[in-house]
Amino acid sequence: MNEFNEFFSESYWWLSLLGGIHCLGLGFYIRYIYSEKNGNHKILGNIFCLMALYFFTGLLTRNNAPAPIHLLFTLIIPVYFLVMPLLYLYCDRSLHDIERPVGFSHHFYPALILAVFVVLTTSYQILFNKNGVNIGFIQQADITNLNLLVMLLPALLFIQTGLYFYYIIKMLSRYPGRASRLHQDSLKDIKFRWLLVLTLALMSNWLIRAVLVILPFYLGDQAVMFNQAATRLAMLLTVYILAIYGLNQITRAAYLRGKLAQQQPQRNPMPASQQLLNSEEIAYLQQLMQEDLLEKQKGTTPKP
Repeated sequence: MNEFNEFFSESYWWLSLLGGIHCLGLGFYIRYIYSEKNGNHKILGNIFCLMALYFFTGLLTRNNAPAPIHLLFTLIIPVYFLVMPLLYLYCDRSLHDIERPVGFSHHFYPALILAVFVVLTTSYQILFNKNGVNIGFIQQADITNLNLLVMLLPALLFIQTGLYFYYIIKMLSRYPGRASRLHQDSLKDIKFRWLLVLTLALMSNWLIRAVLVILPFYLGDQAVMFNQAATRLAMLLTVYILAIYGLNQITRAAYLRGKLAQQQPQRNPMPASQQLLNSEEIAYLQQLMQEDLLEKQKGTTPKP
């Protein structure tokens, strides 16, 4: 049994490391190499970097953590409140072709407020704890005043994620379907499908995490390492699927742009072979018009 636990722990560690490296590399590639003129690639890159942070937290144990792991996870949780606002901004800016800089959006205020509140709460606990001077040796039993905060943060994160998913799906449902454009594929269709797949992928992982991690956490289940490994494995597979699908959509978009560029009408002068009248016919008509004008002038000249 001990050998199985050791093998599972080591597998969980390597899974977390592999997922973190892949998400971090993908996030850096999207942010610094693959670029868009409206800057939306930076938002998408930040989403994958936050996913990398989630994977890297699986590398922390009670033996290698620089501080009590209970305290570290409490300080990290407010960062996860940025994922859904980033996804909402990415979908909104992509669908409406918004090109102005994102800046510090008001969607980030809840994460900032929670981060300040958590830092103040933990700092107060450390300063007034008898072992607060040496934070590296604080035991979990010495920070029981944070239990209420630890119980509250996952519930708030669950509520925030559900609300943002609702508004994102509502926003995507307003997008007109391809049937209204006579089944003609377009760049907007490719963009819409990518946003829909990205949203559904993150939503499915959110549901898996809610069932396997958050619900057992509130029910007092202690066997959570297997559940954590299952959620990370599902997210890692999701990252691979998104990378392959995104590359496919980029290829389709490039092909469609080239096809549309070839179909653009040329504004060059029409060659003589395609004109309705040739030069001789035009000259003959001009001669007839001049003769007719001369006859009218003679007819209007008064007789002596």
